[in-house]
Amino acid sequence: MLELSMTKKGWGSNNDNVRSRSKSRERVSLLGDTDRGSSFNSNNNKNNMKSRSVARSRSYPANPTRSSGKGHPGDEEKVSLLGGGTPGKQKRGDFYSKNRRSGRGYFGKNRWTMSRTMKYAAILVITALVTYKILRKENKMIHWEEYNNILEPKGAKATRCFEKSRNSVDEICSCPDPNKALENKDTTRWKSNHDHMVHNAKNAPANLDVVFFGDGLVEQLSGSRELGQEMVIEAEEYFDKIFKKANGGKFNAIALGSSGDTGPNLLWHWENGIKQQNLRPKLWFLMAGGNDLYIEKCGDRFVEANMLNLAKRIFEDDPDAKIVIHGIIPRKDDLDSKSNNLGHLWNRAQGVNLFVRKFVKTHSSRMHFMNLGQTLLSGGGMKGRGQVDPKLIEGIYPTTKGMEKFIDLAAKKLSPILKGFDREAHQKKEKPDSPYHAKKGVAGGKNRR
Repeated sequence: MLELSMTKKGWGSNNDNVRSRSKSRERVSLLGDTDRGSSFNSNNNKNNMKSRSVARSRSYPANPTRSSGKGHPGDEEKVSLLGGGTPGKQKRGDFYSKNRRSGRGYFGKNRWTMSRTMKYAAILVITALVTYKILRKENKMIHWEEYNNILEPKGAKATRCFEKSRNSVDEICSCPDPNKALENKDTTRWKSNHDHMVHNAKNAPANLDVVFFGDGLVEQLSGSRELGQEMVIEAEEYFDKIFKKANGGKFNAIALGSSGDTGPNLLWHWENGIKQQNLRPKLWFLMAGGNDLYIEKCGDRFVEANMLNLAKRIFEDDPDAKIVIHGIIPRKDDLDSKSNNLGHLWNRAQGVNLFVRKFVKTHSSRMHFMNLGQTLLSGGGMKGRGQVDPKLIEGIYPTTKGMEKFIDLAAKKLSPILKGFDREAHQKKEKPDSPYHAKKGVAGGKNRR
């Protein structure tokens, strides 16, 4: 008689129950540890735990970092139904031994060897050297357009100067536009001196080392003051002794100066005769800004722009030469005063010099800043406002002794700048000399250098 009994799947025979339990045992045996199959059959609680563990192992790969000890269910070895070992069966040593033998790292990537490290280090060194070369070359060029607010300051005439002119109560000082060349039509002597400068430029010696270009102090180097009205032969002779090789000097140099000139006046000389002579010295020595500050009463920003715009124009027209911008040299506020103390204008001049020095030092290796005016002060001018040395400065001009001291120091400071200059100098044919005839006229004023 067929016996029926209640099973999990419903009513069925005993034989069906036996076959169902047999299949269940086979399934557990295939998925679990065969050595402990009997323990699975004898204990239903353990059987359920093992079944759940097997189910988890099917959904999630075994952690290869775990040990394969027998004490923890997660550490048991599993048998794949497809006939191969599962990742859970692979031990740590087996998991990485293949990558070690093939030279690969922990996750199958190439290991960081010494030779690989040296290769990357060499690449970094080469990249750094190339970058340095490029940036060093770039440092020799000034991007002037970034500084237009300084070099070409805008503003009405009423805001250009720091105080009103002393010529008239109602007239404010008219500081000239720093970027526009300005001819001085107040005296015929100024134009005559300009012609003399152009003549000297035409007859400059070959292989020029330095061209001094600027206001009254530079004119004094060529042997005259006040646009040729007063001759100072001693200063010219000493200059030739130091700055002309024909006279035993170390350099070949000429001096092109015009007393009382502002920055725009010097731009006019450059654009109307000096530039056309194609002078190609190794170095341009520029002196400007003193008259812009002391005579025209220009504000600090305009004085700085007057000095830098002159340098900018020569910088662009003669791209191979070095340029030295000299600072404003000291002078008394009131020339009629018996005191040798320097006034507030010297304080302003020092501020302008500091700004120009920082600008030049930061933005170009072709340009240099020099300030030899301190040597004309008593005690070097290091304490307080300082005092002019009457033995070295008379009025606004250095004395013969002061000029000699200035020239000696200039030669000393220029030597390291000119050393190693490798540009081939442009050869120039000498032209016949022509006499210079100074015309009578009104001097530029006793306060103008």
